[in-house]
Amino acid sequence: MNFDILRGATLLFCVSSLGLFAQNTDIDTLTVKTTQLEEIVLSDSKFPLKRSQSGKPIIKINADEISKFQGLGLSELIRQYAGVEIIGSQSYAGQNKTLSLRGGRNRQVLVLIDGVRVTDPSRIDNDFNLNFLSLDQIESIEIMKGASSTLYGSSAATGVVQIQTKKAAAGFSAQLQSSVGSDQDQDSSFDLALFKNSLDLSYGGEKLSAKAYAFSHETNGMSAVIGPERDPFSHFNLGTSLQFKPNDQLTIRSGYDRSVIHSDYDNSFPLEDANFKLSTRMDRIHLSPSFTYTNGGVNLNFGYQKVARDFQSNYPFQTEGEHTQIELNNRYVLGSKLYALVGSLYQKQKAAYEGGQEMSQTDFFGNVVAVFSEQFRVNFGGRLNSHSSYGNKFTYSINPSVQLVENDTHSLKFLTALSTAFIAPSLYQLYDPYSGNENLKPEENTSFETGVEYNKTDWKLSATYFYRNENPSLTYDLSTYRYENAQQNATYYGMEFQFLGLLSDHFQWNQQATFTATKEGDLRYLPKFSSQTALSYSLNPKRQISLRLQAIGKRFGLDNATVLNGYALFHLSYKNELKNLPLTYSIHATNIFNARYVEIEQYSSRGRNVIVALNYRFP
Repeated sequence: MNFDILRGATLLFCVSSLGLFAQNTDIDTLTVKTTQLEEIVLSDSKFPLKRSQSGKPIIKINADEISKFQGLGLSELIRQYAGVEIIGSQSYAGQNKTLSLRGGRNRQVLVLIDGVRVTDPSRIDNDFNLNFLSLDQIESIEIMKGASSTLYGSSAATGVVQIQTKKAAAGFSAQLQSSVGSDQDQDSSFDLALFKNSLDLSYGGEKLSAKAYAFSHETNGMSAVIGPERDPFSHFNLGTSLQFKPNDQLTIRSGYDRSVIHSDYDNSFPLEDANFKLSTRMDRIHLSPSFTYTNGGVNLNFGYQKVARDFQSNYPFQTEGEHTQIELNNRYVLGSKLYALVGSLYQKQKAAYEGGQEMSQTDFFGNVVAVFSEQFRVNFGGRLNSHSSYGNKFTYSINPSVQLVENDTHSLKFLTALSTAFIAPSLYQLYDPYSGNENLKPEENTSFETGVEYNKTDWKLSATYFYRNENPSLTYDLSTYRYENAQQNATYYGMEFQFLGLLSDHFQWNQQATFTATKEGDLRYLPKFSSQTALSYSLNPKRQISLRLQAIGKRFGLDNATVLNGYALFHLSYKNELKNLPLTYSIHATNIFNARYVEIEQYSSRGRNVIVALNYRFP
């Protein structure tokens, strides 16, 4: 691809659109206070239930909130919520990102796209590269924290991130999104180095709907390690999806997605600038038929994913991993009192270790939401996992919740949950010829949480205490240079707070805070305290300005002894939906005071940057 042409097209689209802003700005000053339907959540039961009926403090991110972060990315969006940290989100674009929920790591978080797990069996921890995901195709996100293996199987130890992609709207539509801006550290001069473009074409008919999309992201503004050399990053993604609905009972969804990433990276031993290159390709397909009947429905989720990586360095090597999933479940509602789910999940993974090792696991699970009264509900279930390497494992969950107060003006809910989870060892940890150990047992987690949620008209307040015990953990033994099961328990515990409300008809305050501590656990690069503050002012229903403060407390460095200082970053955003054109634009200024800080030792961190994002929908 000729990136000079790409830059030119992006700039031309941005500049031509800017000329329309002054003529089409909506100056209506009506109040933005509106009546909203109660949110629907799915993650804690696989039933679409009202939030008031859920016993979990689920994070639900809708399409409107996602649109406010166009041009910034997925990491910037989800890290603003309590209990969520992403290590590497402030580094250069190609940095491996660690998604942490309540002090966990990538391997302890399960990521689902349209109900199908995404993972890379060739990676050490069998996790997923977040750089594959862009916001352009995401309709909504649910984040459920706490051990969740009963509903979702292996790896859901600290939580589940469930992503729903955009579906075709009725009729024909097209959407073009474009972003341009800087991508630099604190010492670089301003330069247009970041370019993102996406095109989405869709048709929604009565029985058949189809969608095709393409996305590109190119940046060349930062070095991986601290140094003058820039490390370019490019991501190209294309895909298509189909939905066939021959009648009211049967729906068949399918899709194909390909992502290709090219990124430069630097030497780790010793840590220095280098001209190393990594090419990664992911191909993903899914097929999901569903059939509804009176009071119930049957769902099948099939997914296949293949990831190939090519490392060009002083010691070049290639990896390849495949993951196959088939899940069948049946949901049934008995009156309005019981919501029952039974199902089975089969997974098979393959990677090129010792000539191509593979492993498989088969799960049988069941879950029930029992509504004893309008005030008292219990969500409980169990799962039996049978693994080709370590044998059988059983997990359970029980989640009661009590609606202490509920009327037209306010509500108060108490919730608690006790659940277990497991993490199957990865193919690398089992079969790598140098550090693998075929005798590994799964990591086991027991999670407890309790909290309250209070709602009063335009105010929401929640507080949750969490506790998690790992026994045994999966660790790397520096004396034997092999993976082992730890002999000592590790515990993680803390508090999460959320405060959201309207200070006036136009002014909203969103405050999130997290305290995390551990005994014998690993919190390297993870803060004991973090806070996210968002102040939003709506000039009218279509124009909004927001100021975000990201405060990160002290953390331990890589050696688990060096203390890294805390830091605070201020970000400013403005969004405007034009009145007479189907065009929305956003302007983001991140780290507006160009603060100096360390996210990862000896690696570059982002300074002040400005990004302009445009979204044009037609017809």
